[in-house]
Amino acid sequence: MSWNDYKYLHIYAQHAHHQESFIVGNRKALIDLRRKIDQALANGTSIGTFFPSDDEGFQLFVGVVEDEDKFNSLEMPYTEQFGEVNHNNYFLNLKDDSNAPYSPVILFPNTDEKEA
Repeated sequence: MSWNDYKYLHIYAQHAHHQESFIVGNRKALIDLRRKIDQALANGTSIGTFFPSDDEGFQLFVGVVEDEDKFNSLEMPYTEQFGEVNHNNYFLNLKDDSNAPYSPVILFPNTDEKEA
């Protein structure tokens, strides 16, 4: 794989609240990420394929959430939380939804969507 031919991107999530997060990549990846964000703003969602430095490709899902209640029901993005669902004390269930927190995958009902 060539640095100039592939979209190399690292996304570093916060470990816990108030900690920094980073998005870093080569120019090709960052331009495509910008395109994916523009597509999500126009269509609600978009999906792109990127590569970390170990060349193990991954899909990046970008979504717009228009509903505050839905946004508040999503699990927190901190890496400190383990398991399929985030149950730790950082999540605030503002609407007493016994099913919350939800994975952000609920924003992408058609996960079979091909990269645009």
